[in-house]
Amino acid sequence: MKRFAIIASLCLMLFGFAGKASAQFLPDVPDMKGRVIYGGNFGFGMSGSYLSLSVAPQIGYRVFNPWEVGLRGIYDLTCVFDRYYGNEYGHYFGVAPYTNFQVYKGLFLHVEDEVMYGFSRWNHETISSRWFNSVFVGGGYRQYSYNGSFVYFMVLYNLSWGGLETEGWGTPYVSPIAIRVGYCF
Repeated sequence: MKRFAIIASLCLMLFGFAGKASAQFLPDVPDMKGRVIYGGNFGFGMSGSYLSLSVAPQIGYRVFNPWEVGLRGIYDLTCVFDRYYGNEYGHYFGVAPYTNFQVYKGLFLHVEDEVMYGFSRWNHETISSRWFNSVFVGGGYRQYSYNGSFVYFMVLYNLSWGGLETEGWGTPYVSPIAIRVGYCF
């Protein structure tokens, strides 16, 4: 009987936690205190002799509660360190106007048109420079906090990606799928 009481109380606690977790997964969207949204994302990666750094601040305006328009600034740096052939650096910077529309309790659709200028340097000499245009579509989820700020997670598909950098409109990305995590307040 004692064993049954322990198992029953553990099940009740587990179901209570699961109910709270599902409520946390799809919370009601709080009313925004202001219409202007600031935030962005930051990325850093290192693997062997490869370094990647990305900074993307953003500012947005909530036209009405489910619809937001805005502008992202972008700076990406890629470095390949090679003692034998020399170091190669790629600098990419630009802007990306975007819009997103919230469809259901934190779930949203996102469209973005990114324009970037990039140049590569090898041993302190510019070897190539070029403009890039990438169109992203996808969706994501926002997790709101108590003060109206939120963390977002997005999965986007690059419509401009042609497999190689020289095909299509040209894009500096190595994959058509982009995953972003950021914070806005």
